[in-house]
Amino acid sequence: MNKNMIKTVLAGAMVAAALTACQSEPEVGSSLYPTAEENYDTKAYLYTGTGDDNKVTLGGVKSATDVTLANDSALIYVRLSSPADKDVTVSVAATAENVKTQGNEEVMDKDAIQLNRTTVTIPKGQVTASEPIAVKLKAGDGLKKIPMLKNGAVAVAITSVDGAAAGSSYNRVLVATNFSYENVTTDGELNYDKSISYDQYTMSTNLRRVNAGKLNDGSKSTFIYTYMSYGPTFTMAFKKETRLTGIGVLSAYTYYNYGVKEVEVFTSMDGMKWTRQGTVTAASPYDDDTPLPIVFSAPVTCKYAKVKILSSFHTSSRPLFAVSEIWAFE
Repeated sequence: MNKNMIKTVLAGAMVAAALTACQSEPEVGSSLYPTAEENYDTKAYLYTGTGDDNKVTLGGVKSATDVTLANDSALIYVRLSSPADKDVTVSVAATAENVKTQGNEEVMDKDAIQLNRTTVTIPKGQVTASEPIAVKLKAGDGLKKIPMLKNGAVAVAITSVDGAAAGSSYNRVLVATNFSYENVTTDGELNYDKSISYDQYTMSTNLRRVNAGKLNDGSKSTFIYTYMSYGPTFTMAFKKETRLTGIGVLSAYTYYNYGVKEVEVFTSMDGMKWTRQGTVTAASPYDDDTPLPIVFSAPVTCKYAKVKILSSFHTSSRPLFAVSEIWAFE
């Protein structure tokens, strides 16, 4: 091969190699590689320590007319991605904007929570603020506006950072309520015009060797009678999603004080995840013809309802109870 041909082959190989390098490693910012160069400046972010994707929950009990708070609180920590060479001041505030809800949550007013401080300082050379931010629920209209059987959600977000930048992620914490409900009462009246026919639901129980079908067979002469110590629970399974307004528990042998006194009620859409609706207590015994009325303050759409009997009017050392029918009302 002559010298001119060698020079031509080498030149072509060098051009091909250069083109290959350009294609595999395009310049930052070019049309082939539009991603911006990484910014490693010190950034502020919020951290909860819960491992729940920057979400905290606060408890309480909600009724049709009021909210009773558990008086618990959650801590939010302000941190930096790396130490700064001067003090960094971070301000936060409650906000209802761009709040993403889950499940039965609704966005609530920002005044439904209160913060013990809205500004913290991270000292020079440190990565965590000296004091965390404590967040609590605040009694008032902000919580009362949340519909019955709903939980509320709002956020705490970074509003400004002096001495660093705010992170593009983890710059807010979702604060949600985790209410239990007192959604049942004995003060209401069952609407017998809206009773659900027996063939629209089946009955089951946790009691061994007990035929729960006796409780929706339309006969008061068939009943279940046993000891309270067995923790009796009865479950209604509806054939379709049902808007439930009430349940009637008809006792038997009330003249022996076997009548039901206190029950706890739960509902579910799948028979696995249950929502507690509350507890009702009869002030005095009902007779064999009058059911203990369990009326929902807010009607519940469900496919399952569970009645757990907590006590009867029988006062012996081993109290008994007797139930002949459990009725459903829509």
